[in-house]
Amino acid sequence: MVRIEMLNKLVVSSPVTQSREAVEQLIAYYNYGIEPQEMPNFYRLTGEMVLVLNNKKDAYYVTTPHSCSCPAATYHPGQPCKHSMKYFPQQKREAPKEQGDLRVTLPGWPGGMNGPVEAI
Repeated sequence: MVRIEMLNKLVVSSPVTQSREAVEQLIAYYNYGIEPQEMPNFYRLTGEMVLVLNNKKDAYYVTTPHSCSCPAATYHPGQPCKHSMKYFPQQKREAPKEQGDLRVTLPGWPGGMNGPVEAI
């Protein structure tokens, strides 16, 4: 994730895919100079950021609970990708209850239709 400080305001852009070499250096830094013998499939930087190895095994996607640098996140903005769902599982939403369902409380047309239909 790229952070730029301008005029005392913090601007955060979307995550950026990292090369395998960059992640290898990062892991070595966190391991006090010891390089990893084998590159992991994922590496959790913080509780809110995970590096995930892509299928070609040449780069790592930067994944957070709300965004990812993978192509799927680019093509489907606003929807979680498989990486976000795997490493940051969201709590399932409860189905609307009969009393909490907005459609039940609104006055409607007889038969539950959306509006009147003219006879043909």
